[in-house]
Amino acid sequence: MKSQWKLAALVGFALSAMPIAALADTEIDYRERVTLKVGQSVVVYGFRGDCGKLPTSDQIDLPVLKTGKLSVGKPGKRVSKRCNGMTPAVQIIFTAETEGREKFELQGDDISVRVRN
Repeated sequence: MKSQWKLAALVGFALSAMPIAALADTEIDYRERVTLKVGQSVVVYGFRGDCGKLPTSDQIDLPVLKTGKLSVGKPGKRVSKRCNGMTPAVQIIFTAETEGREKFELQGDDISVRVRN
């Protein structure tokens, strides 16, 4: 019985530590167009800092939107033309709040959102 508890504790520890290690390998996709229902959220962008570095909070300037809000999520990596390949980034999450359509720009990339009821 003790060995089962030790195994359960070891598995629990490994699973709790795994996302932290795996997070650095999480690729953040750029979604140019999204359609959501009010209340839904999705990662729409990977906001990068200087090549090879995560962005600082001072570098992240998110626009105010009429159809929802943008927030910063977890760190990961993204493909960047400017950096010639993969670079660290943080997730930018769009949460749909009000029905409508909207276009906005992040780091020179256009994103279109459509929110339905």
